[in-house]
Amino acid sequence: MRIVIVGAGDVGTHIAEDLADVHDIAMVDRDEEDIERLVTDFGVTGVTGDGRSLDTLEEAGIRDAEVVIASTDDDAVNVMVCGAARNVTDARTIARVKSPDLYETWQHFEGALGVDMMLSVDRLTAESLVRTVSLPGALATNMFVEGQVEMAEFEVDENAPIAGKTVEEGDEYPSLTFAGVLRGDEVVIPSGDTTIEAGDRVVAIGSPSSMRRFAHALTDSDSLDTDDDIVIVGGGEVGIQVAEAFERSEYGPRLIDHDSERVAALEERLDRTTVVEGDVRSFSFLADSDVGDADLLVGTLDDETNYVLALLARDMGVEYTAAVVDEADYGDLFEAAGVDVVVQPHTVVARQTTRVTRGYTDEAAVLEQDSAEVLEITVESGSALAGDSLSDVALDLPDGFVIGAVVRNGTLRTPRGGTVIQTGDHVVAFVDTDDLDEVAAAL
Repeated sequence: MRIVIVGAGDVGTHIAEDLADVHDIAMVDRDEEDIERLVTDFGVTGVTGDGRSLDTLEEAGIRDAEVVIASTDDDAVNVMVCGAARNVTDARTIARVKSPDLYETWQHFEGALGVDMMLSVDRLTAESLVRTVSLPGALATNMFVEGQVEMAEFEVDENAPIAGKTVEEGDEYPSLTFAGVLRGDEVVIPSGDTTIEAGDRVVAIGSPSSMRRFAHALTDSDSLDTDDDIVIVGGGEVGIQVAEAFERSEYGPRLIDHDSERVAALEERLDRTTVVEGDVRSFSFLADSDVGDADLLVGTLDDETNYVLALLARDMGVEYTAAVVDEADYGDLFEAAGVDVVVQPHTVVARQTTRVTRGYTDEAAVLEQDSAEVLEITVESGSALAGDSLSDVALDLPDGFVIGAVVRNGTLRTPRGGTVIQTGDHVVAFVDTDDLDEVAAAL
């Protein structure tokens, strides 16, 4: 597939990295050094120029493209790129935007502005954060089949109850499958006698209720309850989106911001959130506002403030911390400092963009190490899955493919060797990235 990506920043780089091994990628950016870097690193076609220019897009092969992705830091440029592409090609257009007003306008007139898919950076970031903190200990989570199936990735520490056990011994959850194990750089497709080792990252697929029981057993900590004290620091658009995402899940968080005018506006906009005016850089305010009693503190300010705040919150007794981290190189630093959940917008948007370029899957989640994916597939008559038992499917598909859940007529079925896949079933499967091409061809 020919894909033209306009914008070679962090998001564009991640998209190119995810797709270059599978598709024919052309990158467009005004920065020649960034283009040369991507050409060298990923073997893409590089074009230096303005993506709003039809001549530049022509040079990138726009007329042969099946997907055009606009991922610059300027919303208007991204919309203009999609509009220009629409005039000369039938390619699917995807625009990344930050403006909530622009996103809401597009939602009311879906397909307008020449944009087939608009990705709201702040909304996707907020949803990713809330989904992850709602499941204790999860490194990554995603929902499939309209919320009936959940995938989560967990790191197994030496004190975890499944450390040193075989998969068969640890399989105590009726609607949960241990679909994959990430061990260093290795992807392990587990069998019943595979031993789970401390340091492994286990990928589980199953019902949300079983996933929460597993997460609780693995981390010995409870999931968030709707009456827990959740504190969000920062009333910018990311903080607002985080608060609204919590509200959609029936939580009533507190949101702290130092700007009195913004506080007044937030009180009008947010329904279940208590908005507090205060400066979190003041220790006396933090002490007086009982931030130390919070079950979860979420930092949505600049990276440096979020970092200091997370460390201070730990010292004050906050049980669980999360942060939105913009700088690509800071993620590991936050994790090393003990911040429980680190969400980086450029990674979230890049992975969502990668997902919507898949032509053979309804939904996809790229795991944290980028070595495997979890896919949702609706089984069609020509699929290698249709009409065969899972034991037969295993003979026809790569070893790096395993089915973790099957939903038929709205009912979740835990797959077993004798399970027969039918046309119309929704299958959620774990796939080693090295086997994606072969899997895509068969499905």
